Amino acid sequence: VIPTKTTTSEWCVRKLRIMFSTFGIPSVLVSDNGPQFTSYTFRSFLEVNKVVHKTCAPYNPASNGQVERYVQTVKKNLKAMKDEKGDMDMKIQTLLMQLRKATNSSGGNAYYLMFGRNIRTRLDLMVEDRSSKGMKVNEETSKKSRIFSIGDRVQALCYNTKGVKWSFGKVVKRIGNVMYLIQMDNGCRWKRHFNQMLPCKFEGED
Repeated sequence: VIPTKTTTSEWCVRKLRIMFSTFGIPSVLVSDNGPQFTSYTFRSFLEVNKVVHKTCAPYNPASNGQVERYVQTVKKNLKAMKDEKGDMDMKIQTLLMQLRKATNSSGGNAYYLMFGRNIRTRLDLMVEDRSSKGMKVNEETSKKSRIFSIGDRVQALCYNTKGVKWSFGKVVKRIGNVMYLIQMDNGCRWKRHFNQMLPCKFEGED
């Protein structure tokens, strides 16, 4: 659906070039018998791109029923949106997103059939927002459950000693919100993120 105040052959060709570059060149194009679609310019453009041009019966829009039904659906919904905010272009884009997201007779939707994936809509954003808030709460809870104080006995991930995953030590300094300096039992000092640490109630490795 493209809003326009002109329907010249040149204008139609320009819009088709954009559509072809976005979705690829179709095998067949169906139109009515308007002069812009039967002109030399339009026919030449389709011939160069090897597109078969089919026209419906003159003065009989029903012969192109699928398109006509879609046109009527768009007009009906735009009429229902007349009191909503936004200009015509904005309303058309909003409507098209909803129509292309809607489940059709194939059991899928236009977006999925074209691109093999579903798209994000405002409704999806609302669901994602709730989900992200829940994840943030869980993350904050996890952080709070692993806040260490100076002198705390901890286990820290060891990346240098083969066969030993965790080593023991004491927190000697907090660095920022999530990093700690640990005095290890072997005399070394390690800097670790809280995700690399576990609380330990033991005084030694045994």
